[in-house]
Amino acid sequence: MNILLVDDEPLILNALKRALYGTGWKIFIDTSGQAALDRLETEDIDLIVSDMLMPGMNGAELLEKVSKAYPSIIRASLSGYSDPDITIKGGFFAHQAFMKPCDPSVIKQEIKRIENILALFPDRVIQSAIGSITSLPIAPKLFFQVKRALADDTSSMHDIAKFISHDPAMCAKIIHTSNNTIFRGNKEITSITEAITRLGGQVINSIISMLEIYSVSLNKPSQPLEALQSQSLRVAVLASSLVSKNQRDQTFLIGILHRIGEYVRMMIVSDLMSAYLDVNNKGQELSHLEQYLFNTKSEQLGGYLLHFWGFPTHIIESILTFNEPLMLMEQSFGPTSAVYIASQIINDKPIDPVFTQHFDLEEKIEEWRQPFEQTVKN
Repeated sequence: MNILLVDDEPLILNALKRALYGTGWKIFIDTSGQAALDRLETEDIDLIVSDMLMPGMNGAELLEKVSKAYPSIIRASLSGYSDPDITIKGGFFAHQAFMKPCDPSVIKQEIKRIENILALFPDRVIQSAIGSITSLPIAPKLFFQVKRALADDTSSMHDIAKFISHDPAMCAKIIHTSNNTIFRGNKEITSITEAITRLGGQVINSIISMLEIYSVSLNKPSQPLEALQSQSLRVAVLASSLVSKNQRDQTFLIGILHRIGEYVRMMIVSDLMSAYLDVNNKGQELSHLEQYLFNTKSEQLGGYLLHFWGFPTHIIESILTFNEPLMLMEQSFGPTSAVYIASQIINDKPIDPVFTQHFDLEEKIEEWRQPFEQTVKN
């Protein structure tokens, strides 16, 4: 794997390079954003790690340019957090964020994880399409409810968490940010309430401001987004009611994100395909991308994005398998099985009888289905 380290402080660059010595990775170093862009024109880079506070072009600006011109490259920010706005903007365009100074063992572990992610992708074309996504489309109505809550001094963090948790796209970006090594510490974040508590009001405000610029458009019809958001929320609410109290937060998160792949497909088809062609100018790759998009399950598309965004592995596995009842029978009943049942009920689809019998759920499923049957039919 080829790694490009960018920092205006040579001592830090050399320390990072020494820390990665002996890993088998090829390391390049540059001391400015422009020098890094010049190198990308001639070198095939897999991962770029950039400091945020650099003179001239700062790290956030560099990563934004890389996200557009070289979307297949994994992007990571390196920040001392002295300027929260630049840190959050850089993190918005990064797949991962590191605290400065960074523990060498942490950065090695994360780069190894990134190397494993790259091995998942069928080819560079698909990697570019998914890698270019920095955020997902958000239905304006719910977004502005969040903005009003943030501006209201009487709103608590619990109130704000409730609004954000109702939208898959906002929820995904908040969980993505909170699981960056710069924020999460040693514990993976698997609930939106925990994520918002960990990030704090200032960071949440910065993320929402970035989402308003890049993810919310009042000029686009919002009905498909609102329908997808509404269906995801109903599944999350029902699924979380089917599990024990200590599993509810995780189940809700899996439920609200269970169709995140549809957001990915929507992004690539509506916004990114033309931009991708402008960069590559290869019609054959467009045909390949189209074929891949429409012959791949949305769960797989969502899984790819969540891998890029550093989500906890068990959450990704749940997104990939919630619609596979025979696979779910290989484990005890829990959040993923609950999301499968809720999805089938909300969409008025039959639940696999072998699955039902395996978990002895015949009577319970009829009980769970009744409150939703009339709503679904209407």
